[in-house]
Amino acid sequence: MHGHSPRIYALASWTVEYRRRGWFIKQTYAADEWRGPYRTEMSACLMIARHLRRELVRRDAPPPELPFPDSQ
Repeated sequence: MHGHSPRIYALASWTVEYRRRGWFIKQTYAADEWRGPYRTEMSACLMIARHLRRELVRRDAPPPELPFPDSQ
């Protein structure tokens, strides 16, 4: 694995907007891909936290093992 070496990641930024139907979220620099509505700001923030966690887990995973070429 990675051992105890420091690992620092800059994660994606998110935009939150309140509309009449509720709270909506999207990645700040993504195309117009709004998600929602969420009933409360807490629900919107929890969904952002889930997305950030997935991003962190994906980026912190060890690199895949490369197959050795067949020696023929």
